[in-house]
Amino acid sequence: MMEDLSLHVLDIAENAVAAGATRVAILINENERRDALTILVRDNGRGMSRRTLRRALDPFFSTKGKATGLGLPLLAQAAEQSGGRLSIRTTPGQGTKVTVRFRFHHIDRPPLTRMAATLAALIFGHADVGFFYRHRRNGLVFRYDGSRLRNLPSTTAGIGPELIRTVTGELRVGLKRIGRT
Repeated sequence: MMEDLSLHVLDIAENAVAAGATRVAILINENERRDALTILVRDNGRGMSRRTLRRALDPFFSTKGKATGLGLPLLAQAAEQSGGRLSIRTTPGQGTKVTVRFRFHHIDRPPLTRMAATLAALIFGHADVGFFYRHRRNGLVFRYDGSRLRNLPSTTAGIGPELIRTVTGELRVGLKRIGRT
């Protein structure tokens, strides 16, 4: 099992990129008062066929030529163990939306701690994809539009250490502002 929900977000976003997405929205809503944590990842990739959707939560099914596809099944299991559930909506040729709900205070809910690193890895690992992030936490909101970096040259010279430090810093500061480290 993945120990941090940010790794699940990374997995879902990587699946979206593998499915040809050029835009990926990652929306997180933490509401302690309502005992709710919701993670939504929406993309404009090629979507899934009905057959693929039916098998998406089967750990022995993968569209990547591997014997297993554990990402979504493990996330669904974590959600169920935490009083929540996972749902998938998809339209072939238009994209997919994965929504995961957890009881925020449930003792078995995995933590959500490394979103700045996860977002930086996605933004710089896929410079041609527009990543949009919105994180609501107890009424406070942080938004980050990574698509502004899409116009940079995809060469090592265009994405250097200074830009990586700047973006990672912006992400950390924004998350800290809403009480998320």
